[in-house]
Amino acid sequence: MQVTPETGWAARAARWHPAAAAAAFFPVHFAATAIGNELLVATPSAAAFWPASGTLIAALLLFPRRAWPWLFASGFLAEYSAYTGLQHVYPARTAALIGLVNIGQNLLAAELVGRWIGPRIDFAAVVPTARLVLLLLIATFFGGFGGAAVLVWSGTAPDFWNNQQAWWLSGFLGAAIVVPLILSWAERGLRFATGQRRRAAGLALLQLAILIVVVWHVFSGQFHFELVALDSPFLIYAVLLWIVSTGGTRRSTFALLLVAAISLDYTLTGSGPFSGASSAPFGPILNLQAFLVLVVVPLLVVQASIAEKRLALARVSASDERYRAFVSHSSEAIFRFELSQPMPLLLAAIEQRRWLDRHAYIAESNQAFRAATGNGTQGELLTRHPAWLERCLATVPDAITSGGQAQNVECVLPGPYGLDRTLLVSLSTEVEAGALQRVWGVARDITQLRAVQQQLELQQRELRALAAELTLTEERARRRIAADLHDGLAQSLVGLKMHIAAIRSAVVQGRPLPDLSALELTIAESTAQVRSLMTSLMPPGLYDHGIVAGLSWLADDFGKRQRAEVHFEDDQQPKPLNEPTTVLVYQAARQLLQNVARHAQARVVTIRTSVVDHRFELTVSDAGVGFNVSDLSFLPTQRGGFGLYSIRERLSIIGGTIEIDSAPDRGTRVRITAPLQPVAEVPARTGSAGSRGS
Repeated sequence: MQVTPETGWAARAARWHPAAAAAAFFPVHFAATAIGNELLVATPSAAAFWPASGTLIAALLLFPRRAWPWLFASGFLAEYSAYTGLQHVYPARTAALIGLVNIGQNLLAAELVGRWIGPRIDFAAVVPTARLVLLLLIATFFGGFGGAAVLVWSGTAPDFWNNQQAWWLSGFLGAAIVVPLILSWAERGLRFATGQRRRAAGLALLQLAILIVVVWHVFSGQFHFELVALDSPFLIYAVLLWIVSTGGTRRSTFALLLVAAISLDYTLTGSGPFSGASSAPFGPILNLQAFLVLVVVPLLVVQASIAEKRLALARVSASDERYRAFVSHSSEAIFRFELSQPMPLLLAAIEQRRWLDRHAYIAESNQAFRAATGNGTQGELLTRHPAWLERCLATVPDAITSGGQAQNVECVLPGPYGLDRTLLVSLSTEVEAGALQRVWGVARDITQLRAVQQQLELQQRELRALAAELTLTEERARRRIAADLHDGLAQSLVGLKMHIAAIRSAVVQGRPLPDLSALELTIAESTAQVRSLMTSLMPPGLYDHGIVAGLSWLADDFGKRQRAEVHFEDDQQPKPLNEPTTVLVYQAARQLLQNVARHAQARVVTIRTSVVDHRFELTVSDAGVGFNVSDLSFLPTQRGGFGLYSIRERLSIIGGTIEIDSAPDRGTRVRITAPLQPVAEVPARTGSAGSRGS
């Protein structure tokens, strides 16, 4: 029994008013005192059994300290009333002194228990129980001195030492039996038997009935067996051990209370094995008390030891069940190899491998292991298992030489259709008396991890290739611009320079000026070249009027340059896109038109923009030769080149998508989607240009 201050009786007792606690305690202590008075060795003298010591100590341990003064008063009043009013055992002055001695004795016991054990006693633990017995023995020993002194001083009983011993042992027996009984019942409360508890209650009743019969047989003296062992009072010990081994604190202490009550009653009336021990009044009782002490103390400790081991086994069993459940449901394959014959470590590595092949078998494994191996039933020999297990076990000799462990051995489990699984296995060997007894193993499926690593490596190669291509593209763009400037604008500027020189020479020499129409034509050509270069670098209207205006210009420009029929359609809905998305969509459309010009052999192209499900959608369709989409891999080194790869990667970053629908001789349709910018975030100057058809 182990109860924290926040639970059990402590939580309930803290709410009691001290006066209510004292009122409830009064009849209990009065009845216990009256029972003790009925068990006086000789009238008046010390009692043979004093349950009142147990009731007061239990009350002091159950209630908080603020209730102790009320309990002292209630206990003193109950004892004084029982001594003088009901049974007239002692004179008033003697009764008051005996009551004070009993109160002091019990207060000392409660103080010692609170200091050395605590407010709550765990009767399912050996140390607290043994400590409680020792502290009660000490407190009642000093109480016996005080009680015997009062009896001798008042002239009630002249025999000091007999009264001291009887007082001491009676108080100790009352406390050692009644305190655990009351505390265990108070903490656990009444429990009605149902199901399995009903069977336990039936066994308890049978045990108590047998105990009563045995105690009656030993102490009543009604009949005797010819075998002395069957008449011995220690026969009771066997029944009590049976009760203690199957019951808890409540059943054990209740059985001890029955033994004490029945044996004391018969002994005081002159029956039982201790009645003829001595003709003196205290002789039989002191012998019986010594017998009871030798019964009570060991059995209390034995009961605590059994309960402690029972709880420890329950905790170990629960922990084992949790561990087994964890292992069983673990996503990692956990297994254990046993050796039918332990392998000597002095064998050579080759001999060790052969030994393992002959004697190693899987003794235990979890579901993940059996799923990974495809069979792996417990108890099968290793040679019946897949090759990856044999390869892992082949590392055992190396593990033995490296401290008994092999970490992260990568094994491949072949699968159908080339879907191999990669397992990362760690092994731990267990060696006893110079021989290998068993091997523990944990395998983790890293197939997905390896696939992700390969994908990352592939993407890294693609990105490196893309970076190199971007550098080359930038260089080619510079060279194209330089070539355009050299072949176009630069030549025009040279012509302008020559025309200006001719005009200057004519002015200096006074000749007529040359015709200026050629100069105007050269300026017009230069202006056209500059505008063409500017539009190729920055489409007109894209940044000022939005994606629709930019794509409309792109359609016109592509149709003129390729001499193709280009249709541009728009659903007239607002299309707010942020600037990076606008540029990306425009570049994607330009790349798709370039692919049409290079590969499609189409003379009719349709560009359509719309808003579908709150997302921008661009569709580029052609009636060209088409191709098998399954042959397209989006890799920069495969068909599709860097253009489609760049579009796909950049769209994925912003949450966009690209879909390609094509078949040979059926044309191609490419659909691109991109997220729209929330209306609240659209700048005031940004708008959607009107659409037109071309």
